[in-house]
Amino acid sequence: MVNLTRRDIDLFKVLALGVANFKMILGLLNHAFNYGMSETALLRRLSILHRAGYIATRREPYRKRHGHFTIYALTKLAVQALAELNYPNESVRMDLPATYFVRHELNVTSVLHRIHRESSQGFYRYRFLDSSVLKQYRKKESRDPIPDLRVSLYFKKNSTIEMNIEVDLGTVLIPRMARRIADQANTSDFILIMCNSDARLQSIYEACSSFTKDNVLLALLRDFLKGGFRHTGLRTIQDETVRLKLDDEEPCDTVSE
Repeated sequence: MVNLTRRDIDLFKVLALGVANFKMILGLLNHAFNYGMSETALLRRLSILHRAGYIATRREPYRKRHGHFTIYALTKLAVQALAELNYPNESVRMDLPATYFVRHELNVTSVLHRIHRESSQGFYRYRFLDSSVLKQYRKKESRDPIPDLRVSLYFKKNSTIEMNIEVDLGTVLIPRMARRIADQANTSDFILIMCNSDARLQSIYEACSSFTKDNVLLALLRDFLKGGFRHTGLRTIQDETVRLKLDDEEPCDTVSE
């Protein structure tokens, strides 16, 4: 039996954003939750929580070099602990993904980590729904594409920005990706496509250049993970570079829980 601490609950909140590796967990705990935790202390606590059934783990091979790394995710027991504290269940990503999807899911989690870090600075609060929850909400007969994330940003002046986010690692053929974007352009406020390379971004831009919609935005994934919404240039289908107007908003008094 483990007596959960406040730090354990915050660790669960980190993993509620999705499957993560050790470096990702340590970074968000220390930079967004301000713990200053050492690698040794975190490894020890993750091991204790794993043995107690709160955290699932699995070793995964590196893609381009020898060796393995460990991925971590919440179990139902941890989700129940968060639910008892009124943490919103629809914004919890739990369980380990199939090996084929690990790379993609780690990148989706990284996007949410970047958003959480920006939110922790007080510029907005946020809420998200991931593809598994959105699939449950979709009408049974619907064929509408499901984005990786549906994100809402809430500002102190009561304004809201909502968007669909697609994390594109180049595994979907360009024509099919263009159709997904076109279908979503008719139903969402913004669609933000985060591409894994300049070449991929250019290919998607060219495939979507005939769109008449102005709510499709493209960005490099690496730029977003470095700069967040506030410092990432977004390319429109009209070949303009824009930024979301977060700097015009006053910081919020509270940040996302």
